Amino acid sequence: MSKLTINSITIVDYENQLANKFEFGPDSNLITSEDNGVGKSSLLKSIYYSLGASIKSFPKGWDYKKYIFQLDCGVDGNNVVIQRFNKVFTVRENDTVKSFANEKTFSAWFQGMMGMALELQTSNSEKRSLAYMNAVLTPFYIDQDRSWTSFYKDAIEGVGMYVGQPKTIFEYYFGLSSEQLLRLEEQKKLATIYKNEVESQIRQVSNVYDSYSTDKNTDGISPEEFEELQTELMAYIQITNELRGKISKISSSITTSKTKLDGYRHDLDELNKLLSMTGKRFRDIEYECTYCHSILTREQSLTRLELADNDFEIRQRKSEIEQLISDEEKKLSKSIEEIESFRTDFEEKNNRISRLKNATKIEDYVSQKVLSELQQLISKYELERAENEKQSKELAKQIRSEKKRLKEKQEDLEKSFEVLKNNLSIKIGDTSLVDRKFLDFKKVQETGTALNKSLLSLYLIYSNLLSQESKILFPIAIDSFIKNEISDKNEKKMFLAVQDDFVSLDNQTFFSVIKKNMDHFAERRSRVTLLTKPLLKQEMFEELQSELIKEGE
Repeated sequence: MSKLTINSITIVDYENQLANKFEFGPDSNLITSEDNGVGKSSLLKSIYYSLGASIKSFPKGWDYKKYIFQLDCGVDGNNVVIQRFNKVFTVRENDTVKSFANEKTFSAWFQGMMGMALELQTSNSEKRSLAYMNAVLTPFYIDQDRSWTSFYKDAIEGVGMYVGQPKTIFEYYFGLSSEQLLRLEEQKKLATIYKNEVESQIRQVSNVYDSYSTDKNTDGISPEEFEELQTELMAYIQITNELRGKISKISSSITTSKTKLDGYRHDLDELNKLLSMTGKRFRDIEYECTYCHSILTREQSLTRLELADNDFEIRQRKSEIEQLISDEEKKLSKSIEEIESFRTDFEEKNNRISRLKNATKIEDYVSQKVLSELQQLISKYELERAENEKQSKELAKQIRSEKKRLKEKQEDLEKSFEVLKNNLSIKIGDTSLVDRKFLDFKKVQETGTALNKSLLSLYLIYSNLLSQESKILFPIAIDSFIKNEISDKNEKKMFLAVQDDFVSLDNQTFFSVIKKNMDHFAERRSRVTLLTKPLLKQEMFEELQSELIKEGE
């Protein structure tokens, strides 16, 4: 709970060098004077004006726009000083001085200090915004003049611009404001809109998926399957690349072996021809080269083969050549077998790659990638839809709980209202409110004394309810209620009701009464402030003007 208490008000008239300071008690305060016209109403109006209210009418001669008003306040044990000079507010809080050039910024600071945020809708806007102090203070100030002809509507200017006032204002203080409910319902509405958007996205992406899949003749698979198959495919491609390298290397070796064999066989052919002539020594016999077909003499062949002209050496060389041919043929045969094996393996792997491509429909990799990403997008939206549904259920639960709380709170307050109404009707002797319902602020139809009695009963009822139920409390002021001639009997009953149901509230109160009526408050815990003319004193000026908050402090 946040509770504001007025410790004192200082009023300074710089133009005429007049000033005064009035101190108050934390509970009941009776503002009195010997007669009317001394300044009781001016003092009460000045308190609420200093808090930011646009008071509709000040008594004649009270030139409030030229005065500096300074309130010393207590807010939950903390000291706060509020100064007002025309439209400018200067405050001192925790040794920090701040200035506000208009009522809007002052209201924002004030409500923040009090831990409240009264938001109301104006007649020219669909949105709710932070209310001015006029609305904030409406339930707490009962004017001497206008409040006794209308019900909570005309004492402070600027309140009429708010939709549903003063009911919406009282609902805030009673904890019946639908603010939280409106927020929850707005969140639920936004959640529903988002759900429809997500479902629309799912439908659109699914349609694109189906259309793309049909056009490309590609069936989508899950992202996990796609990644597994893609990994397998890349592995096989790597294997075939390695096989291709091995095949290339062996092919090169086979070519080398064939070249060597051709040379060895040529040499063997020449050796065989030489051996066919071992019994004869025909130095002039010509031999044709098997490579270039040039005619070689025996001597030339022996020289090329690096052999002496004897049968033993020729035969030895022939054996060596035959061995080389045999070894190279074996090597060639092995290479041919290896390359055939590698080629078979290569073809098998290539077939596996083809089967993978056919099985996964990713021959067109881009098409499959698109489908995979579309599937992931659908999954993302489906997760968002599930989260949205969960949130919507939670909001619906909170809305039901808030509606239940509001209903129970409303019922409790209605019961309290009826009890207070019945008690005060008996105490004051007024039966005109028998059909009046809680939070019904329609105009009271009575006239004369009956109007005074009915309005007093209602103001006392709502003052009690505010004191008991509101978590934000300000001082409550009732200016004199006697607007018509009333009998002594009625007067006594009305003052008794004020004593029992206003002065005794567990809240700071102000009540204006002339001195002769003070006898009605025999058993009181009130602080009495006796006013005398003139309200502002010249001898107080020097002292009090020095207590004002100064710029640059």
